[in-house]
Amino acid sequence: MGIFRYRSTKKTVLLLVSLLFLVVFVISFLSYRVTTNRLKYELTDTHMALLGQIEHKMELMLQIIDKETIQMLGTDEIKTFFDTLDNDGTGRENDYRLSGSLNRIINGGEYVFSIDLYSYTKKRLFSNNMLLDSEIPDDYQWIGQFEPYLGYSNWLSTRKLSMYGSSFPIYRNVATLVRTYPLVHSPGYRRGAIAVNIKEEALYGLLSDSPHKGLGETFMVDGRGVIVSHDDKSKLGRDASESAVVAGVLNGPAEGHFRTKADDQESTVFYVTSDYTGWKIVNVVPEIQLNKPLINIRNVLLVVAAFLFVAAALLAALVGYWTLNPFNRFAASLSSRLGMHPRFSASEAKQGNEFAYLETIVNDILSDSEQLQKQIKETKPFMKWRLYTELLTQHPPYSRDIQQYMDLVGMQLHPNHFIVMSAEFDRKSAIGSSADLHLYAYALCNVAEELINAESRGAAIEWDDGQCAIIVSFEDDDPEMHAVRAMAVADMLKKFAEQNFRKTVTIGIGGEVRELRDIRMSHRQSMEALKYKLVMGNNTIISADDIQDYSAGEFHRLFSLTDNMIDSIKQPDEDKLREQVASWFEAMATSNVPPDIIRQLVVQLLMKAAGVAGEIGMNQDELVPAQNFQEALEQHETLEHIRDFTAGVLTGLIERIRLKRSSREKNEAIDKITRFIRDNYMHGDLSLNYLSERFHMSISHLSKMFKDYTGGNFIDYLMEIRIAKSKELLAGGSGKVRDIAEAVGYANVNSFTRIFKKMTGLTPSEYRELEWAKRGERDQPS
Repeated sequence: MGIFRYRSTKKTVLLLVSLLFLVVFVISFLSYRVTTNRLKYELTDTHMALLGQIEHKMELMLQIIDKETIQMLGTDEIKTFFDTLDNDGTGRENDYRLSGSLNRIINGGEYVFSIDLYSYTKKRLFSNNMLLDSEIPDDYQWIGQFEPYLGYSNWLSTRKLSMYGSSFPIYRNVATLVRTYPLVHSPGYRRGAIAVNIKEEALYGLLSDSPHKGLGETFMVDGRGVIVSHDDKSKLGRDASESAVVAGVLNGPAEGHFRTKADDQESTVFYVTSDYTGWKIVNVVPEIQLNKPLINIRNVLLVVAAFLFVAAALLAALVGYWTLNPFNRFAASLSSRLGMHPRFSASEAKQGNEFAYLETIVNDILSDSEQLQKQIKETKPFMKWRLYTELLTQHPPYSRDIQQYMDLVGMQLHPNHFIVMSAEFDRKSAIGSSADLHLYAYALCNVAEELINAESRGAAIEWDDGQCAIIVSFEDDDPEMHAVRAMAVADMLKKFAEQNFRKTVTIGIGGEVRELRDIRMSHRQSMEALKYKLVMGNNTIISADDIQDYSAGEFHRLFSLTDNMIDSIKQPDEDKLREQVASWFEAMATSNVPPDIIRQLVVQLLMKAAGVAGEIGMNQDELVPAQNFQEALEQHETLEHIRDFTAGVLTGLIERIRLKRSSREKNEAIDKITRFIRDNYMHGDLSLNYLSERFHMSISHLSKMFKDYTGGNFIDYLMEIRIAKSKELLAGGSGKVRDIAEAVGYANVNSFTRIFKKMTGLTPSEYRELEWAKRGERDQPS
């Protein structure tokens, strides 16, 4: 029996097919129009939002570099480079410290390539750890361009900067921030400038590190149309203002999009402008790529419409064929088939069994949902650690969602009043393997959470090997009680470690903050407090309030004491040196010197001692350990260990000096000369010329012989004798400084004061007061 057996059936089927075709066509057309219009708007909005995110990241990075540049201009090394005269050894010593400071800044980040300093007053350029007094190289034309510039800072487009030290020219593409010194000054009073050269590939890394990097071409130009960053490095620094794309960007508003031809094809140009630098980030997307999602939607709708039309036509034919009860027949047939085949294979789905195919899809969805729940459960510890890390290191990027993440990982904190504690196991090297240290830290974190949550809310994670970061939150508004309760928790945690782990821990407590985004500040304070266990010892609780402010004057006073130890090395006097080292470290301990400053002072002392060894002809490389001084000091946990290490290095140096001097032949002539100097140091006309005439030898020969024997030159030797004698006169009596200066051979008291302060770090009056104060303390009854 045919499908169209009757004429009425044929007419009915044709009418139904026509009506269904019209309905499918209208629905598909309307769906296409509505979907594509909305998708076009979302694509445009998405591109602009992505460019805005890139511009925001770029601006944050550049602002951080600018802020660090401003901080650098306030350091003593840079102020000395720009403001002081280099008529003595101060300039060389400052250049050494300045080179080290700049290297630490450059090596500590991934964006800065180099830092240049130029003094307009002294016509000196400090670049690549080199001091240039000659003509300015071609790579530094910014110096002349910036001198008449009226502003205080300027962003320069990408240029090629040569890398010195290679046998053939090597260039690096850099964008440059130039900032004046001083930061603020009147017109005509600019003393110098600092130029921070930023790697162009780092800038382009920010441009390309985004979801749209595979769509179109992204580059950056300045306000004049010069290419600042581009994938094609041959275009860097070129003027592209004549191209249709860049011309439209320069002539348009601060941000927006427009259509134009780029590389002979219709394209849409999206761009934003940085308010901070004036640079424009441009994204050029061909229309083919931009409309690809629209074409895919159109094709999908066509397929869906065709499928619906074919299905509707078949349904109409079935209605015409089954005039009695086609639905019941279809249901019976479907039931029988489902009974015979509980789950259809893929081949049956291809043959037109849509219900089996739908069932397969539903089962796959349910299976994927179960798998997803399992993965979320397995990754929850990592998500929790990641959330804690963000809270402790940086402001969360989406503060509105942070509470959802906290609820997801089961982290419960009160909304305000937070204190962070950092706990670290002492003598970690004695614990054993890193796995054992990890287990101890994990157990300590669990105990900390139990102690905190008994009365408040908090969380703890393992931060580093043998360290735990502990967050405590409080509901009430009583900062004084919060500090007391945090101290109590720390004390219980310390006692628990002693009783159950048979280990000691040192705990640093940060200050209280009131917002989640400021937790990182409290954590940083707790880590700084934890460093003070070098001074305060192990198994202690150190609060951020316990750390006293440390002044630069105290640093200079302690550093001036190293001169006496250097004198003991030169003599050499090992017993006196050991007493001086012990007294020096005792002074640092009583002054509550920060650990980093202690290490810096020790490094400065060891470097000065190495310089003494170099002056007498010893190989300085033999004096430095296999690892550098800073790394060697980091291995010691207590101040006593650092003291013993320092004394060991210096006494070893004394032994080498003795061996070196014992191997030299005695020189009777120089012995007579040095004895004559010691007996006649008070004569103001004592000089190399005078000695040359008296002992009948040339000045050059006398100078060389003097340096070979004493390890220094005549002027330094004479000044050391005069200053040593002046110290005795200042400490032993109350005579005037002018009289003492004349008694030791200085006719000008100002010259005497300047030389005395340079060699001791104190003025004569300050030295006398300090010695009298020490003598008063020794004379007091115990």
